[in-house]
Amino acid sequence: MERIFLVINSPSLRRRVSEALTVPGWQVCGREEDGRVQSGTPADVVVVEGGALDADHQLSRHGRRTVALVSGQDDPFWQSPAFGRVVGIIDRDDPDHGYITAVREVLSGRGWVSPELVPTLLAGRLGQFRQPEPPAAEVIRLTDRERGVAMLVAEGKSNSEIAEELTIERSTVKFHVSNVLRKLHLRDRSQVAAFWHSRTAPVRFAA
Repeated sequence: MERIFLVINSPSLRRRVSEALTVPGWQVCGREEDGRVQSGTPADVVVVEGGALDADHQLSRHGRRTVALVSGQDDPFWQSPAFGRVVGIIDRDDPDHGYITAVREVLSGRGWVSPELVPTLLAGRLGQFRQPEPPAAEVIRLTDRERGVAMLVAEGKSNSEIAEELTIERSTVKFHVSNVLRKLHLRDRSQVAAFWHSRTAPVRFAA
């Protein structure tokens, strides 16, 4: 049985997330209201409020993969270097099934970003905390031109804008974008952007 560890200070929010994540049959544990930590082996996923990422630098002892729970685009999490330690981001206002989908995707070895938060990533507000490219192991499948196109896609540029910037035909851009999607096993341009900015495994967005 998969174990989910919660680091959520708000009792009401912790209760809501806990109830939602028990529905698929996962075992949910975490910190009690008095600060005590339920013992046990490291969980499969840790769901933690954005602010707690900076306060607790030993979250890895609680679980293998961390999902941040944030309060919209103005959450301090977006300006925190701790951003690089997560593989998923959930908005606290997401519906309960959104929590379940996020954790399920992370358990499957993928990443997740709440659809409501995608514009924040695409706005490039996090660039100062990021390396310009994902790890070499991920991009080695791409040619130099495909890498350049992928970076521009991640910046939110259209095919026409990319064609103008690289001085190539729009049809050539479409060809390179198709190759990027195929080689990185991504579905669409939003996934390219999330992958490039998050430095995680491919991220799936809700339809």
